[in-house]
Amino acid sequence: MPERFFMNERFCQDFVILLVICNLALAGCSSGPTAIRPVDIDADQAGDQAIEFYDKDGDGTLNVDELAAVPGVLKYLDKYDQNADGLVSGDEITERVELWDDQAMGIRTLDVEVTIGARPLQGAEVRFVPESYLGDGPKVASGTTDSKGFAKISVAVDELPDDLRKARMRGLFGGTYKIEVTHPTLKVPATYNTETTLGEEVARDTIGDWLVLKLDKD
Repeated sequence: MPERFFMNERFCQDFVILLVICNLALAGCSSGPTAIRPVDIDADQAGDQAIEFYDKDGDGTLNVDELAAVPGVLKYLDKYDQNADGLVSGDEITERVELWDDQAMGIRTLDVEVTIGARPLQGAEVRFVPESYLGDGPKVASGTTDSKGFAKISVAVDELPDDLRKARMRGLFGGTYKIEVTHPTLKVPATYNTETTLGEEVARDTIGDWLVLKLDKD
């Protein structure tokens, strides 16, 4: 697929999703809130469970080494570490999750470009796996790369809000994710899948609608 066509397609998709949001917002004036809402996440529980799952030294906070298990948080450490002590507390995670709701980050379209050894990786499955401390709100999103290494990332169709499903839109929910890249025939290093070091946060002040993953070979 030519890159120009790919970009035009992405523009059209974003334009349609904007129309859907506008229509829902107008409808909301008379019939209630918009249907595109952030997924339900218990912010207090998320903070508590993040510490429970990843605090190995028992000090009630997550240091840089412990945050390696939560790469989506580590990548945006400055947005979590509000007191600039180099640590992330349960309360700081709770505050961050509450901010997602304030941002009204319901769903985001996302295109990913994957290269390995500086070459496009065709036929790879790219999975965004939500961190377990977020509960059942965010869902796994995935996509398969084309000949140029491009993939559109989305949750399963039946996980999308009705309005977006009817509009044939795709996307993923706000939250923190591990990213896993696998291939049916090529060996992709474990640091990109079973022992992944790739992570991302989907929020209004983090990732945009385009992500480049540059993988190294073994």
